[in-house]
Amino acid sequence: MAYDLDGIQYPSVTTITGMLDKPALLGWAARCSVEFIQENIDIVKDPVDVHAGEDILEQAKKAYCVKRDSAATSGTKCHKAIELYIANDTGMTFEVEAMLGDDDKARTGFEAFLEWESVNHVKWLETECKVTSVLYGYAGRFDAIAEVNGVRYLIDFKTSSGVYDEMSYQLCAYRQAYNEQLEEGQEPIEKLAILHLDKLTGEPTFKPIIKNVLRYTELFNTLVRAYYLMKDRRLKNNPFVQSCKDIGKPIDIDNKQEAVF
Repeated sequence: MAYDLDGIQYPSVTTITGMLDKPALLGWAARCSVEFIQENIDIVKDPVDVHAGEDILEQAKKAYCVKRDSAATSGTKCHKAIELYIANDTGMTFEVEAMLGDDDKARTGFEAFLEWESVNHVKWLETECKVTSVLYGYAGRFDAIAEVNGVRYLIDFKTSSGVYDEMSYQLCAYRQAYNEQLEEGQEPIEKLAILHLDKLTGEPTFKPIIKNVLRYTELFNTLVRAYYLMKDRRLKNNPFVQSCKDIGKPIDIDNKQEAVF
């Protein structure tokens, strides 16, 4: 996914962190296949209709895709419902109910959000914030800035099955880009937090990122550099793409964007 700013395309934060290896996904994909076969074991063992059993085994190869796409859809609905809820000054509306519909996982995630909000003093300041780092060459969108019990946080809602390291890297990237865009006199953001909303249990977990913020930011910036260096990217008018093509040629060190490399 690419974001456009003033005619220049930048890769998204999630595209950058998507380069990281995710070994846990291999085990999860294997479990999805095994569970699908177990659910249809009678068909697989049918000695008469062997073709039906073969079809189940073929479907099992892609069982993880079905589960992944279903989870993504529920997560998107949950995020959108929260956005509508906050935009309506924290009130339930027909639009929120319509968004959740009969998706039990999306509704459970949304109820986890309501549970968290009900036991904290929360003041929503900004939502669906789009940010771009012209200096480092990326862009993205995070969920909210809010005061939680008197402390101002940049918050991203997560409805995945767990909280992973790359999520911390993403928030650090959002912080860097947000602060880069500020005009003189505007308050920078310092505190970061993940609000994990479990779509299965309805359990909310508010997880501030306290340690290693600068280290994670530098790690992310290194990933951005690797992203551009790995191959020629098709990003319209992006100066970092051209900078990588020009490696080995004289570089104007007065240009901050080119100096990153």
